[in-house]
Amino acid sequence: MWSIINQIKLAFQPPCMLCGSHPHQQDNLCAQCLIDLPWSKQGCSLCAEHAGIMGLDGDQMCTTCLQQPPPYTRTVCAFNYLVPISGLVNQFKHQHNLAAGRLLTSCLSQTLFTKITQGQIIMPQLVIPVPLHKQRLRQRGFNQAQVIAMGISHSLDLKINTRLCHRAVYHSPQQGQSRQQRIAQMEGVFNIAPAEVDQRINSIAIIDDVMTTGATVQALSKKLITAWGGPLDIQIWCVARAQPPNVLLDW
Repeated sequence: MWSIINQIKLAFQPPCMLCGSHPHQQDNLCAQCLIDLPWSKQGCSLCAEHAGIMGLDGDQMCTTCLQQPPPYTRTVCAFNYLVPISGLVNQFKHQHNLAAGRLLTSCLSQTLFTKITQGQIIMPQLVIPVPLHKQRLRQRGFNQAQVIAMGISHSLDLKINTRLCHRAVYHSPQQGQSRQQRIAQMEGVFNIAPAEVDQRINSIAIIDDVMTTGATVQALSKKLITAWGGPLDIQIWCVARAQPPNVLLDW
């Protein structure tokens, strides 16, 4: 009888999104595939970029951040932007695969919860998604960063504000551009709504799906700091971090 019940459960259980087996846990992912994902570790504490073959340990910073510190104080990502994460992100953003979005959000939430409970990062007072320009929003139908941020807000019981900032300038995709080109292109892209600025808040987490060079979150962070006009701690929380092609990753 027990065997029959288990067979019925398996018949209606969605297969693992990656290997096709029937998982026995949440988010449509089997235990082995969860272990095999390219989890991020040994990255710079500020930008989460790896440096060299051995990577970085603990709260160490990369040479770039030591020489030119970014306007944010921490970057936390669940994964390195590699297969199969890159495929899941693409399915979520461009194919409206909400199951992939839930999986990615859950993994980031678990990563954040672990780091918060271990005292590695502070719990911010507010989370905000990186906004999309209204033209891109019409094309895509939704803002993937906002979907992730709403999931994180719910799971960690954090306040979210989707009205604080908006993208005022539309740009074509940045693929193929250098870091310097991306930073230059992001100048003046974001605006902050003065009515949404709450001076009682002094810590914010910016949430995005993928961090490539950091140009987007750097531009948004600068705008927020200027709008606050006072102390403001900013963390970057993202699902995945793109790594330099010359860095050997071992996860």
